[in-house]
Amino acid sequence: MKITDLQTRIVDLEFRNCVLVMIFTDAGITGISETVMKRKTHTVEQSILQLRRYLIGQDPTAIEEHWEKMYRDSFWVGGPMHSTAISAVDCALWDILGQQLGVPVYKLLGGPTRSRVPVYCHSPAGATPEEFAANLARCKARGYHAAKTTLPLFYGCRANDGHGYSGTNGQIGRSVKETEYINPSAFSRIGEFFAAGREAVGPEFGIAVDCHGRLSLKNAVRLCRALEPYQLMFIEEPVPPENENVLAEVHRSSAVPIAAGERWATIHGVRPFLEKLAVDILQCDIVNCGGITGLKKIAAMAEAYSVAMAPHNPNGPVATLINLQFAASVPNYYHLETIGSEGDATLWRDLLPSIPIELQDGHFPVPCRPGLGIVLDYDALERYPYTPHDGWR
Repeated sequence: MKITDLQTRIVDLEFRNCVLVMIFTDAGITGISETVMKRKTHTVEQSILQLRRYLIGQDPTAIEEHWEKMYRDSFWVGGPMHSTAISAVDCALWDILGQQLGVPVYKLLGGPTRSRVPVYCHSPAGATPEEFAANLARCKARGYHAAKTTLPLFYGCRANDGHGYSGTNGQIGRSVKETEYINPSAFSRIGEFFAAGREAVGPEFGIAVDCHGRLSLKNAVRLCRALEPYQLMFIEEPVPPENENVLAEVHRSSAVPIAAGERWATIHGVRPFLEKLAVDILQCDIVNCGGITGLKKIAAMAEAYSVAMAPHNPNGPVATLINLQFAASVPNYYHLETIGSEGDATLWRDLLPSIPIELQDGHFPVPCRPGLGIVLDYDALERYPYTPHDGWR
Protein backbone atom coordinates (compact mmCIF):
# COMPACT_ATOMS: atom_id res chain seq x y z
CA MET A 1 0.00 0.00 0.00
CA LYS A 2 1.32 3.43 -0.98
CA ILE A 3 0.20 7.01 -0.39
CA THR A 4 -1.09 8.55 -3.62
CA ASP A 5 -2.22 12.02 -2.51
CA LEU A 6 -2.78 14.42 0.39
CA GLN A 7 -5.53 17.03 0.31
CA THR A 8 -6.77 19.62 2.78
CA ARG A 9 -10.07 21.34 3.38
CA ILE A 10 -10.72 24.35 5.63
CA VAL A 11 -14.03 24.17 7.49
CA ASP A 12 -15.55 26.87 9.68
CA LEU A 13 -16.45 25.52 13.11
CA GLU A 14 -18.53 28.44 14.39
CA PHE A 15 -15.83 30.51 16.14
CA ARG A 16 -12.70 28.83 14.77
CA ASN A 17 -11.68 27.09 11.56
CA CYS A 18 -10.29 23.61 11.27
CA VAL A 19 -8.12 22.07 8.58
CA LEU A 20 -9.34 18.65 7.53
CA VAL A 21 -6.66 16.38 6.08
CA MET A 22 -7.33 13.49 3.72
CA ILE A 23 -4.51 11.05 2.85
CA PHE A 24 -5.33 8.74 -0.07
CA THR A 25 -3.80 5.36 -0.83
CA ASP A 26 -3.69 2.98 -3.80
CA ALA A 27 -5.61 0.45 -1.69
CA GLY A 28 -8.69 2.66 -1.68
CA ILE A 29 -8.27 3.53 2.00
CA THR A 30 -8.42 7.21 2.97
CA GLY A 31 -7.12 8.47 6.30
CA ILE A 32 -8.84 11.53 7.75
CA SER A 33 -7.79 13.90 10.50
CA GLU A 34 -8.37 17.43 11.74
CA THR A 35 -6.26 20.16 13.23
CA VAL A 36 -7.08 23.57 14.65
CA MET A 37 -4.72 26.45 15.24
CA LYS A 38 -6.81 29.56 15.71
CA ARG A 39 -5.53 32.67 13.92
CA LYS A 40 -3.01 30.58 11.93
CA THR A 41 -5.33 28.46 9.78
CA HIS A 42 -3.85 29.23 6.36
CA THR A 43 -0.29 29.03 7.67
CA VAL A 44 -0.91 25.58 9.12
CA GLU A 45 -2.65 24.40 5.95
CA GLN A 46 0.39 25.34 3.87
CA SER A 47 2.69 23.60 6.33
CA ILE A 48 0.64 20.41 5.94
CA LEU A 49 0.65 20.67 2.16
CA GLN A 50 4.44 21.01 2.16
CA LEU A 51 4.63 17.48 3.56
CA ARG A 52 2.75 16.10 0.53
CA ARG A 53 5.85 15.78 -1.64
CA TYR A 54 7.60 13.63 0.96
CA LEU A 55 4.57 11.44 1.67
CA ILE A 56 3.47 10.49 -1.85
CA GLY A 57 4.78 7.03 -2.69
CA GLN A 58 5.47 6.13 0.94
CA ASP A 59 4.08 3.20 2.92
CA PRO A 60 1.48 4.84 5.19
CA THR A 61 1.93 2.24 7.92
CA ALA A 62 5.54 3.25 8.67
CA ILE A 63 4.18 5.82 11.08
CA GLU A 64 7.10 6.18 13.49
CA GLU A 65 9.54 6.53 10.61
CA HIS A 66 7.44 9.24 8.98
CA TRP A 67 7.06 11.12 12.26
CA GLU A 68 10.81 11.19 12.80
CA LYS A 69 11.53 12.32 9.24
CA MET A 70 8.85 15.04 9.28
CA TYR A 71 10.21 16.29 12.59
CA ARG A 72 13.97 16.11 11.97
CA ASP A 73 14.21 16.77 8.24
CA SER A 74 12.60 20.18 8.63
CA PHE A 75 15.77 21.26 10.49
CA TRP A 76 13.71 23.87 12.45
CA VAL A 77 12.50 21.52 15.15
CA GLY A 78 10.20 22.23 18.06
CA GLY A 79 7.16 24.30 18.88
CA PRO A 80 3.45 23.83 18.12
CA MET A 81 3.61 25.52 14.71
CA HIS A 82 6.06 22.85 13.58
CA SER A 83 4.31 19.94 15.24
CA THR A 84 0.74 20.84 14.22
CA ALA A 85 1.30 19.80 10.60
CA ILE A 86 2.98 16.60 11.78
CA SER A 87 0.02 15.96 14.10
CA ALA A 88 -2.49 16.20 11.26
CA VAL A 89 -0.56 13.76 9.08
CA ASP A 90 0.18 11.39 11.95
CA CYS A 91 -3.46 10.99 12.98
CA ALA A 92 -4.53 10.32 9.38
CA LEU A 93 -1.85 7.62 9.08
CA TRP A 94 -3.15 5.89 12.19
CA ASP A 95 -6.61 6.02 10.65
CA ILE A 96 -5.28 4.23 7.54
CA LEU A 97 -3.54 1.55 9.59
CA GLY A 98 -6.64 0.83 11.67
CA GLN A 99 -8.82 0.57 8.58
CA GLN A 100 -6.32 -1.73 6.86
CA LEU A 101 -6.33 -4.09 9.85
CA GLY A 102 -10.05 -3.71 10.52
CA VAL A 103 -9.67 -2.57 14.15
CA PRO A 104 -10.17 0.72 16.02
CA VAL A 105 -6.97 2.65 16.61
CA TYR A 106 -7.12 2.18 20.38
CA LYS A 107 -6.49 -1.55 19.91
CA LEU A 108 -3.28 -0.72 18.06
CA LEU A 109 -2.20 1.45 21.00
CA GLY A 110 -2.70 -1.21 23.67
CA GLY A 111 -6.29 -0.48 24.67
CA PRO A 112 -8.90 -0.59 25.81
CA THR A 113 -8.26 0.78 29.26
CA ARG A 114 -11.84 2.09 29.38
CA SER A 115 -15.02 1.87 27.29
CA ARG A 116 -16.18 5.42 27.95
CA VAL A 117 -14.39 8.74 28.48
CA PRO A 118 -15.32 11.44 31.03
CA VAL A 119 -15.84 14.81 29.34
CA TYR A 120 -16.42 18.34 30.51
CA CYS A 121 -18.06 21.26 28.71
CA HIS A 122 -17.49 25.00 28.56
CA SER A 123 -19.65 27.27 30.71
CA PRO A 124 -19.91 31.03 30.30
CA ALA A 125 -18.90 32.91 33.43
CA GLY A 126 -21.32 35.72 32.73
CA ALA A 127 -21.28 39.21 34.20
CA THR A 128 -22.35 38.30 37.73
CA PRO A 129 -22.02 35.41 40.18
CA GLU A 130 -25.73 34.73 39.71
CA GLU A 131 -25.28 34.36 35.95
CA PHE A 132 -22.39 31.97 36.45
CA ALA A 133 -24.41 29.87 38.87
CA ALA A 134 -27.27 29.65 36.38
CA ASN A 135 -24.90 28.74 33.54
CA LEU A 136 -23.31 25.94 35.55
CA ALA A 137 -26.73 24.64 36.52
CA ARG A 138 -27.64 24.43 32.84
CA CYS A 139 -24.50 22.40 32.13
CA LYS A 140 -25.45 19.99 34.89
CA ALA A 141 -29.04 19.75 33.61
CA ARG A 142 -27.71 18.77 30.16
CA GLY A 143 -26.00 15.75 31.70
CA TYR A 144 -22.45 16.99 32.23
CA HIS A 145 -20.65 16.20 35.46
CA ALA A 146 -18.05 18.95 35.02
CA ALA A 147 -17.57 22.32 33.31
CA LYS A 148 -14.85 24.91 32.76
CA THR A 149 -14.99 28.68 32.49
CA THR A 150 -12.50 31.48 31.95
CA LEU A 151 -11.55 33.94 34.65
CA PRO A 152 -14.60 36.01 35.54
CA LEU A 153 -14.03 39.76 35.09
CA PHE A 154 -11.35 39.14 32.45
CA TYR A 155 -11.74 39.29 28.68
CA GLY A 156 -14.65 37.43 27.21
CA CYS A 157 -16.86 37.05 24.16
CA ARG A 158 -20.09 38.65 23.04
CA ALA A 159 -23.03 38.01 25.29
CA ASN A 160 -25.26 35.09 24.30
CA ASP A 161 -22.99 33.92 21.49
CA GLY A 162 -23.53 30.35 22.68
CA HIS A 163 -19.92 29.21 22.62
CA GLY A 164 -17.74 31.66 24.53
CA TYR A 165 -16.58 30.91 28.02
CA SER A 166 -17.34 34.29 29.49
CA GLY A 167 -20.50 35.26 27.65
CA THR A 168 -19.78 38.93 28.26
CA ASN A 169 -16.92 41.31 27.76
CA GLY A 170 -14.73 41.42 30.84
CA GLN A 171 -14.09 44.42 33.08
CA ILE A 172 -10.33 43.82 32.96
CA GLY A 173 -9.02 44.82 29.54
CA ARG A 174 -8.14 42.26 26.92
CA SER A 175 -4.67 43.71 26.46
CA VAL A 176 -3.66 43.87 30.13
CA LYS A 177 -0.35 42.07 30.47
CA GLU A 178 0.40 39.65 33.28
CA THR A 179 3.07 42.08 34.55
CA GLU A 180 0.65 45.01 34.87
CA TYR A 181 -1.18 45.99 38.02
CA ILE A 182 -4.48 44.27 38.79
CA ASN A 183 -6.37 45.50 41.83
CA PRO A 184 -6.11 42.73 44.45
CA SER A 185 -9.82 43.05 45.18
CA ALA A 186 -10.43 41.32 41.85
CA PHE A 187 -9.51 37.97 43.37
CA SER A 188 -12.08 38.12 46.14
CA ARG A 189 -14.66 39.19 43.55
CA ILE A 190 -13.71 36.22 41.38
CA GLY A 191 -14.15 34.05 44.44
CA GLU A 192 -17.75 35.25 44.69
CA PHE A 193 -18.46 33.76 41.26
CA PHE A 194 -17.19 30.35 42.30
CA ALA A 195 -18.96 30.47 45.66
CA ALA A 196 -22.24 30.99 43.81
CA GLY A 197 -21.37 28.33 41.23
CA ARG A 198 -20.52 25.73 43.83
CA GLU A 199 -23.73 26.46 45.71
CA ALA A 200 -25.73 25.99 42.49
CA VAL A 201 -24.33 22.62 41.42
CA GLY A 202 -23.35 21.00 44.71
CA PRO A 203 -20.11 19.41 45.91
CA GLU A 204 -19.91 16.55 43.38
CA PHE A 205 -19.93 18.63 40.18
CA GLY A 206 -16.48 19.39 38.74
CA ILE A 207 -15.64 23.07 38.21
CA ALA A 208 -12.45 24.31 36.53
CA VAL A 209 -11.15 27.72 35.47
CA ASP A 210 -8.90 28.59 32.53
CA CYS A 211 -6.69 31.65 33.10
CA HIS A 212 -5.11 31.61 29.61
CA GLY A 213 -1.78 32.64 31.13
CA ARG A 214 -3.07 36.06 32.18
CA LEU A 215 -1.54 36.31 35.67
CA SER A 216 1.83 37.01 37.27
CA LEU A 217 3.28 34.51 39.71
CA LYS A 218 2.01 36.31 42.82
CA ASN A 219 -1.41 37.04 41.35
CA ALA A 220 -1.70 33.38 40.36
CA VAL A 221 -0.98 32.43 43.97
CA ARG A 222 -3.61 34.93 45.12
CA LEU A 223 -6.14 33.35 42.78
CA CYS A 224 -5.34 29.81 43.91
CA ARG A 225 -5.80 30.78 47.54
CA ALA A 226 -9.03 32.68 46.83
CA LEU A 227 -10.51 29.66 45.04
CA GLU A 228 -9.27 26.95 47.40
CA PRO A 229 -12.55 26.77 49.42
CA TYR A 230 -14.54 25.83 46.30
CA GLN A 231 -12.80 22.51 45.59
CA LEU A 232 -12.04 23.07 41.91
CA MET A 233 -11.00 20.25 39.55
CA PHE A 234 -8.09 22.41 38.41
CA ILE A 235 -6.82 25.90 37.64
CA GLU A 236 -5.54 26.01 34.07
CA GLU A 237 -2.61 28.05 32.74
CA PRO A 238 -2.46 30.52 35.65
CA VAL A 239 0.74 32.05 34.24
CA PRO A 240 2.16 32.33 30.69
CA PRO A 241 3.26 28.97 29.26
CA GLU A 242 6.94 29.60 28.56
CA ASN A 243 8.60 29.38 31.99
CA GLU A 244 8.66 26.10 33.88
CA ASN A 245 10.20 27.66 36.99
CA VAL A 246 7.40 30.18 37.43
CA LEU A 247 4.70 27.56 36.92
CA ALA A 248 6.46 25.24 39.36
CA GLU A 249 6.39 27.96 42.01
CA VAL A 250 2.63 28.42 41.50
CA HIS A 251 2.21 24.66 41.74
CA ARG A 252 4.10 24.51 45.03
CA SER A 253 1.94 27.30 46.45
CA SER A 254 -1.44 25.89 45.43
CA ALA A 255 -3.65 23.30 47.08
CA VAL A 256 -5.77 23.33 43.92
CA PRO A 257 -4.47 21.08 41.09
CA ILE A 258 -2.64 22.99 38.36
CA ALA A 259 -3.27 22.11 34.70
CA ALA A 260 -1.30 23.29 31.68
CA GLY A 261 0.23 22.15 28.41
CA GLU A 262 -2.09 23.07 25.54
CA ARG A 263 0.68 25.25 24.06
CA TRP A 264 3.50 22.74 24.57
CA ALA A 265 4.59 20.43 21.76
CA THR A 266 6.31 17.03 21.74
CA ILE A 267 8.14 15.32 24.59
CA HIS A 268 10.90 17.91 24.27
CA GLY A 269 8.57 20.80 25.06
CA VAL A 270 6.87 18.97 27.93
CA ARG A 271 9.91 17.43 29.62
CA PRO A 272 11.18 20.50 31.56
CA PHE A 273 7.75 21.11 33.12
CA LEU A 274 7.55 17.52 34.33
CA GLU A 275 11.07 17.60 35.65
CA LYS A 276 10.28 20.77 37.62
CA LEU A 277 7.07 19.19 39.03
CA ALA A 278 5.13 22.15 37.63
CA VAL A 279 1.80 20.47 36.79
CA ASP A 280 -0.71 17.98 38.14
CA ILE A 281 -2.69 17.63 34.91
CA LEU A 282 -1.22 17.75 31.41
CA GLN A 283 -3.35 19.25 28.62
CA CYS A 284 -1.36 18.82 25.41
CA ASP A 285 -3.59 18.92 22.33
CA ILE A 286 -3.42 15.83 20.13
CA VAL A 287 -3.84 17.91 16.97
CA ASN A 288 -0.97 20.25 17.87
CA CYS A 289 1.59 18.41 20.03
CA GLY A 290 2.64 15.62 17.64
CA GLY A 291 -0.52 13.64 16.96
CA ILE A 292 -1.30 10.22 18.35
CA THR A 293 2.36 9.19 18.17
CA GLY A 294 3.53 12.31 19.98
CA LEU A 295 0.84 12.36 22.66
CA LYS A 296 1.25 8.67 23.46
CA LYS A 297 4.90 9.35 24.28
CA ILE A 298 3.99 12.43 26.32
CA ALA A 299 1.41 10.43 28.30
CA ALA A 300 3.96 7.73 29.09
CA MET A 301 6.45 10.32 30.28
CA ALA A 302 3.73 12.00 32.38
CA GLU A 303 2.81 8.64 33.93
CA ALA A 304 6.32 8.40 35.35
CA TYR A 305 5.65 11.65 37.24
CA SER A 306 2.11 10.64 38.37
CA VAL A 307 0.66 13.35 36.13
CA ALA A 308 -2.78 12.84 34.59
CA MET A 309 -3.81 13.56 30.99
CA ALA A 310 -6.71 15.90 30.17
CA PRO A 311 -6.12 16.92 26.55
CA HIS A 312 -7.06 20.35 25.26
CA ASN A 313 -9.90 19.91 22.75
CA PRO A 314 -12.02 22.98 21.94
CA ASN A 315 -11.92 21.61 18.41
CA GLY A 316 -14.27 19.95 15.93
CA PRO A 317 -15.98 16.55 15.92
CA VAL A 318 -13.18 14.82 14.00
CA ALA A 319 -10.65 15.88 16.64
CA THR A 320 -12.99 14.58 19.34
CA LEU A 321 -13.14 11.18 17.66
CA ILE A 322 -9.34 11.11 17.53
CA ASN A 323 -9.19 11.97 21.21
CA LEU A 324 -11.61 9.21 22.17
CA GLN A 325 -9.38 6.60 20.53
CA PHE A 326 -6.36 7.98 22.39
CA ALA A 327 -8.24 8.14 25.70
CA ALA A 328 -9.22 4.48 25.43
CA SER A 329 -5.57 3.46 25.36
CA VAL A 330 -4.04 5.58 28.13
CA PRO A 331 -3.98 4.45 31.79
CA ASN A 332 -3.33 7.92 33.28
CA TYR A 333 -6.33 9.58 31.62
CA TYR A 334 -8.33 12.21 33.53
CA HIS A 335 -10.86 14.16 31.42
CA LEU A 336 -11.51 15.31 27.84
CA GLU A 337 -12.40 18.89 27.03
CA THR A 338 -15.35 19.61 24.72
CA ILE A 339 -17.18 22.82 23.89
CA GLY A 340 -20.49 21.13 24.61
CA SER A 341 -22.65 23.84 23.04
CA GLU A 342 -25.70 23.38 20.85
CA GLY A 343 -23.65 24.77 17.98
CA ASP A 344 -21.12 21.98 18.41
CA ALA A 345 -23.90 19.40 18.53
CA THR A 346 -25.24 20.77 15.25
CA LEU A 347 -21.78 20.54 13.67
CA TRP A 348 -21.52 16.91 14.74
CA ARG A 349 -24.95 16.06 13.31
CA ASP A 350 -24.14 17.80 10.02
CA LEU A 351 -20.57 16.62 9.45
CA LEU A 352 -20.76 13.12 10.97
CA PRO A 353 -24.43 12.15 10.64
CA SER A 354 -23.75 8.41 10.66
CA ILE A 355 -21.73 8.56 13.90
CA PRO A 356 -23.95 9.91 16.66
CA ILE A 357 -22.15 10.45 19.94
CA GLU A 358 -24.50 10.95 22.86
CA LEU A 359 -23.48 12.05 26.33
CA GLN A 360 -24.03 9.20 28.76
CA ASP A 361 -23.78 10.00 32.46
CA GLY A 362 -21.11 12.63 31.81
CA HIS A 363 -19.14 10.38 29.43
CA PHE A 364 -18.72 9.74 25.72
CA PRO A 365 -18.60 6.09 24.65
CA VAL A 366 -15.50 4.98 22.76
CA PRO A 367 -16.42 4.22 19.11
CA CYS A 368 -15.45 0.78 17.84
CA ARG A 369 -15.36 1.38 14.07
CA PRO A 370 -12.09 0.54 12.28
CA GLY A 371 -9.46 3.24 12.31
CA LEU A 372 -10.58 6.50 13.86
CA GLY A 373 -14.16 5.79 12.87
CA ILE A 374 -14.55 8.97 10.81
CA VAL A 375 -17.29 9.03 8.14
CA LEU A 376 -17.60 12.59 6.83
CA ASP A 377 -20.55 14.02 4.94
CA TYR A 378 -18.53 15.83 2.29
CA ASP A 379 -21.58 17.66 0.93
CA ALA A 380 -22.17 19.19 4.36
CA LEU A 381 -18.68 20.71 4.33
CA GLU A 382 -19.85 23.14 1.65
CA ARG A 383 -22.11 24.78 4.21
CA TYR A 384 -19.15 25.68 6.41
CA PRO A 385 -16.66 27.69 4.31
CA TYR A 386 -13.62 29.41 5.79
CA THR A 387 -14.59 32.43 7.90
CA PRO A 388 -12.07 34.87 9.41
CA HIS A 389 -12.24 35.01 13.21
CA ASP A 390 -10.59 37.67 15.31
CA GLY A 391 -8.71 36.87 18.48
CA TRP A 392 -6.76 38.42 21.31
CA ARG A 393 -4.41 37.39 24.10
